Amino acid sequence: MIALDLSLENLYRQYYYCRRNKRNTVNALRFEAEQEKNLVALREALLDHTYQPRRSVCFFTTRPKLREILAADFRDRVVHHLLVDYLECIWEPVFIHDSYACRKGKGVHKGVQRLQQFIRQVTANGTQPAWYLQLDIRNYFMSIDRDILFGMLAARLNDETALWLTRILVYHDVTKNCHFRGRPELLARIPSHKTLFGAGPDKGLPIGNLNSQFFANVYLNGLDQYVKHELKCRHYLRYCDDFILLARNSDQLQAWKLRIEHYLQDKLALALNPRQRLAPVSNGIDFLGYIVRRDYKLVRKRVVNNLKVKLRDYESRLVSTRQGIRCYRFDEPLLDALTATVSSYLGHFKLANSWHLWQSLWTRHPFLSEYFEFDAQQWKLVRKYPVPAGLRVVRQQYRYFRWRFPEDVLFFRVGRFFEFYDIGESPQLGCLGLKRMGWNRRGARHGFPVHKLKLNLEKLLSQDATVLLVGEKESELGGIRSRSPLFRFVPVTNEYA
Repeated sequence: MIALDLSLENLYRQYYYCRRNKRNTVNALRFEAEQEKNLVALREALLDHTYQPRRSVCFFTTRPKLREILAADFRDRVVHHLLVDYLECIWEPVFIHDSYACRKGKGVHKGVQRLQQFIRQVTANGTQPAWYLQLDIRNYFMSIDRDILFGMLAARLNDETALWLTRILVYHDVTKNCHFRGRPELLARIPSHKTLFGAGPDKGLPIGNLNSQFFANVYLNGLDQYVKHELKCRHYLRYCDDFILLARNSDQLQAWKLRIEHYLQDKLALALNPRQRLAPVSNGIDFLGYIVRRDYKLVRKRVVNNLKVKLRDYESRLVSTRQGIRCYRFDEPLLDALTATVSSYLGHFKLANSWHLWQSLWTRHPFLSEYFEFDAQQWKLVRKYPVPAGLRVVRQQYRYFRWRFPEDVLFFRVGRFFEFYDIGESPQLGCLGLKRMGWNRRGARHGFPVHKLKLNLEKLLSQDATVLLVGEKESELGGIRSRSPLFRFVPVTNEYA
């Protein structure tokens, strides 16, 4: 018998996993401020069975469609990780190989690769015609019957504490006393059958929690076993509630569909979405953001359009044009978010035949090249603006920006001055009438005080010069101050695009 591990060491391990992508949220920071005290209190509550989940946060997403998210408190997320880690040891040997959602070593890319492998097998590598049937469950998360779910989980649990905790999490009603964030009025725009607030008693699981995703896999495990062992469908795979069957005979797929409908209704109290796809494999299969064919994959059009919308939004927040001067703002938190967004899409594009697609996006959004270079070998963005950690000397930092932005006049701030170390390389500076500085331990040849920045900037821009303004910020640990670009000013007539 496997016992649920409630040791402080295991709780800290689950806390560590839980905080990886949530460390900067308010709840995570509040928990981390007294993490030892909070973990000890949480362990005691679990040991004496007094633990109760706290209220959830309800907010709404609009892409790809309007839906509610009911997110658990950070303390409860630690418990979710604890229980799911325990249940995985029991259920992973039971799950079929071709279930790809919320499982270690699986995921979207593995599912798409497996589907392409199935296409090759069922068509004998393109020499035989074949069909596919793509189905999904109607309002899956809102339709899960908690009594049926708990019965499935309890049948494999011998540990009393694990059974008690599973019951708590399965039957916890997250809609009671939840905290609304954002625009609560959006709830009225969601159809009642698509929200937990409209689900019947003991129906539905909240979208957004780790335990919900795992429970969703458990709930459909019976379907997986039925399709594989009763229907004898060799080419079947599932990602959450979206699943595909392949065969050489379309009539066979139709017969399987009828039997699946009866199984879902009788055993799981679920129904298929009326929308289905029964078509030749040669048409390509729209699955998990890709159009999958035997010998290549394309990125789904909706995915590309979503990226275009996000890029336009970032551009509007980073780039502005006024009086013939285009200003690129180096807002590091916003650029970090942009980097994460584009990197995520690049990871998706990399799996498909999308080189020309990415090149067209890069060309259509030239503002990206102001901040990044594209590493074609590794399919990733390389940020141009941060100074590498090893460059701790001021002149090294200056040379770095001169290398990254060779066509620019560099306004490089050091204390109360903007200093120049290679004035001969910037002939446009002649219009400023700069005088040679006195002795300077950094070797600066020329410079001007900070209060003349606006005047000198206007003079250069009137000469159609491109200017990079580099600011400085205090080092938290003392020593040399770090520097990073603040703005890049480009006359529109000179801009390369």
